[in-house]
Amino acid sequence: MVVAGLKARYIDVYLPSSDAKLQWEEDAKKAGVSLSKYVYETMEASRAKKDETPRSDLVKELSEAKDQAQKLQNELRMKNLLLEKLQTDVYKARHEAFKEVGIPEGTRPYDKELIKVLRRGKILEGYAILNELGIDPRDSEAVKLVNNQLEALQRFGLVEETAGGWKWIK
Repeated sequence: MVVAGLKARYIDVYLPSSDAKLQWEEDAKKAGVSLSKYVYETMEASRAKKDETPRSDLVKELSEAKDQAQKLQNELRMKNLLLEKLQTDVYKARHEAFKEVGIPEGTRPYDKELIKVLRRGKILEGYAILNELGIDPRDSEAVKLVNNQLEALQRFGLVEETAGGWKWIK
């Protein structure tokens, strides 16, 4: 008989066999709870699992995310290479006047970034200068433009080439 105040929360459960009921009672005893609490907690845990994404779906999502990340990394790498090439092309276009070592008629604009890098006071070797300017060292034309500017600055007594590289003369 059910207590009058508990009738609204009461349900009957019929198990497939009396052995099944005995197994549930043993499991509840091992868990240290009443059969009613054991059944309730087991059902709630089962319901909570339904709300969770199945492991196979999570593995699939993770695999797709890894593939997408790899694709984006490759795309970024390609764009960075293209950007580096374009920056070198822009550099060559801006400082085309330094293709020749001799001083032509008129004035030539020097690379302000090159001068700023040199004026920091550190001795910089050629690759470090190219790296600071964002120039691909494999592009011989751009390297020649930088070198010609360095030589012109050296002729004016603004920089000198040392065993360790180029330095600004104060």
